Amino acid sequence: MADAGAAQVPVIRVNAPNDAARNDRFRQAMLKAALDTTPQLTEENYSVWKDKMTSLLELRGVLDALKSPITVLSSDKKAELKLLFISKMESVTHNNVINSDNRSSAKEIWKTIKERFDSSQSSNRARIFNDFLYLNFKEDAVDTFITEVRVAIKKMIDVGIDLPQDILAYLVLFKFPPSLQLLKRQIMHSDKDFKVEFVCNHLTQFKNESKDETREPGSSTDAALYAGKNKKFNRTMRSSNTNGNNSSGANSKKDSRCTDGNHNPKQDQNHKSKACWHLHPKKAPDWWRKSQERWKANKDKKEVNYYMSLVLLWINDGDPKSRIILDSGASAHIFNDKSYFSKLELKDYDSIKNGKADATLPIKGIGEVELKWKNQCITLQGCLYVPDIIINLISPGCLDKKSFTVASESDRFKVLKEGRLVMQGSIKNNLFSIDKPIAVGKSPKNLFTTQPPTLQELHKSYGHSSIGRIEKLLPHSISEAEKSSFECKSCVLAKITKKPFKGISTTATKPFEKIHLDLIGPIDPTSRDHCRYILTVVDNFTGYLAGFPLVNKDNTADVLITLLNNEHKRLGYYPTWVCSDGGGEFVGSRSQEVSVA
Repeated sequence: MADAGAAQVPVIRVNAPNDAARNDRFRQAMLKAALDTTPQLTEENYSVWKDKMTSLLELRGVLDALKSPITVLSSDKKAELKLLFISKMESVTHNNVINSDNRSSAKEIWKTIKERFDSSQSSNRARIFNDFLYLNFKEDAVDTFITEVRVAIKKMIDVGIDLPQDILAYLVLFKFPPSLQLLKRQIMHSDKDFKVEFVCNHLTQFKNESKDETREPGSSTDAALYAGKNKKFNRTMRSSNTNGNNSSGANSKKDSRCTDGNHNPKQDQNHKSKACWHLHPKKAPDWWRKSQERWKANKDKKEVNYYMSLVLLWINDGDPKSRIILDSGASAHIFNDKSYFSKLELKDYDSIKNGKADATLPIKGIGEVELKWKNQCITLQGCLYVPDIIINLISPGCLDKKSFTVASESDRFKVLKEGRLVMQGSIKNNLFSIDKPIAVGKSPKNLFTTQPPTLQELHKSYGHSSIGRIEKLLPHSISEAEKSSFECKSCVLAKITKKPFKGISTTATKPFEKIHLDLIGPIDPTSRDHCRYILTVVDNFTGYLAGFPLVNKDNTADVLITLLNNEHKRLGYYPTWVCSDGGGEFVGSRSQEVSVA
């Protein structure tokens, strides 16, 4: 029987060389792809550059040798890595990284790059953290903002700043503009894990739904996701709505929002009636229900207040037709009686609209109205004669066109022109009621008359001249008592002159005889030892300056006592004068012990 081992034939792997060649070609292709996609190193893209360069070096098998201070690179590897680093470096970065000390060593170049961009020194950490703090949010560049946030957080982690995820998420949220306050509130009140990625996902959803709505010509800007008010988005939607309204006519609706007790299915395809908070307020979160209650209360309060103001005005002051109101809603001066007019052209004109739906009042004429008070008289031009209106109205807009201004203070208001009083009145519940004139209608045709100028006004008009110099020019209405007691505050302050300091300052005759103390702080950020203040001590004789770091203000007296005792041992005497600004840290009970000593 033949031996079983003699019959065995050795296995020959014919495809082994082919597999090795195939692997080599694959590695070469991967290296080429990595080289092509690795960007040139700049101040902004180090995080991406580092990931791609590290993977490339690891694939090449030189990463461990490059990091090891013991392993020596061959001359071929050294030349290859130097060429790789220099070719993948932008010119400005090249000038900041490559110098005479490291240009001949690949390891030194790699070390310099790591120290510049990946250093955990306080200055570099502060630079990276400031880049994150001062990121700007733009509603038309949401993707860019999300990318910048992720890159900035990665940079902070690279330099050792590893903040909790909820803190980072709050910092990102507070970069939102005021138009996204509702979105921010929804994110903060979510029951899910509060992380940066969660905030970024909401921003991505907001961006995508905004894009979807801009593609729909009939959608309304008021129905934007999270009630966001993207200006660029709204301008686009307004123009598309205008075109859509021209074509659709009466079928288009001005407002697509859901209202109290009513659901609008055209607001959003994803907004179903079952999830509508206006139909099902019990499903809404507490903050939404409270905000709705506040809005309704304020809305009703404004309407009731204005109505009650008018009612009380009519009850308390007799005939309402004799009242004159300064109304910002009036587009023209409107009066209900011919007696107010000094000139009136009776003719049927158009009609005016009032607050009631589809209600109008006919205009029966246009003319000039003259109103007189004790020391003022005003003529209003272009006034409408509307007999059916209940209260006379004066338009602030028309007054503004004639260079009049309205100034209010507490419960009174004044109408001024060039600083002179024209008319005034009272304010009750936001209703501006003009004081009742003593005469109306026919009057001199000047615009208005005022009181004679006061002594203060005359004094100013003559360039703050003395009363004795301008006495002959003053009117007889100004009494001698008023002249003798007159005092101009501006003139008094202008005549104040500087006087020398009468205090006696003593100069020190030897070191540490007279010292000056001051406290700097609080300083933010704190030092590594958590010190936030610096106690500065200046010697009056030598000008020597010393600084002592403090964690709290309360440590000031202890540090000062230690300093005085040490200098006493060295010099043999305490200072004669200790000067400070009188801060609480220098005048406390503990500091009094220093003074006693």
